[in-house]
This record gives sequence, structure tokens and C-alpha cells, in this order.
Amino acid sequence: MAITIDGKSYDETKLDEKCKNAIVQVSQAQAKLRQLTSEFDNVKVLIKHHSDYLTSNLPAAALIEETAKDGEPAEKPAEEPKA
Repeated sequence: MAITIDGKSYDETKLDEKCKNAIVQVSQAQAKLRQLTSEFDNVKVLIKHHSDYLTSNLPAAALIEETAKDGEPAEKPAEEPKA
């Protein structure tokens, strides 16, 4: 069977066991990368969904107002930019 690496075809029957093993390792690593990329994309979607839900549904009654040491309302920190 022929295998293509870097655009060149090689006869797999003429490869030693170390090369064959390396081919299997590369193939498995590529499959794992595809799986992890898919999981990463799914996690980003979940984070966005739940963050949007929280933004829309947190009750104002649950908000804790911070006060400065002198009893005056504390300045609100600047919001971090969303990536």
C-alpha cells in the first residue's frame, strides 16, 4: 500500500517498523488534534451560551453594592473587554 508524506508517495511495505510506527503516531496525533479542536469549539459555545444566560437573568436583588472604606459608594471598576 502507498502512503503519501509531504506530497511524495512511499511503498509502505518497504518501510521499517520505526517508520511505520511513526506514521501511526502522526495519524493518531492528527485525529486527537481534530477531536480536541472540536471539543474546544464546543466549550466556547457553552461558555458563550451560559454567560449570555447569566447576563440576561441575574436578578438585580442579588447584586451586592460595594462601599468604600469611608462609607461612600465605591467606584465601579472598568469592565474587562470581551475577546
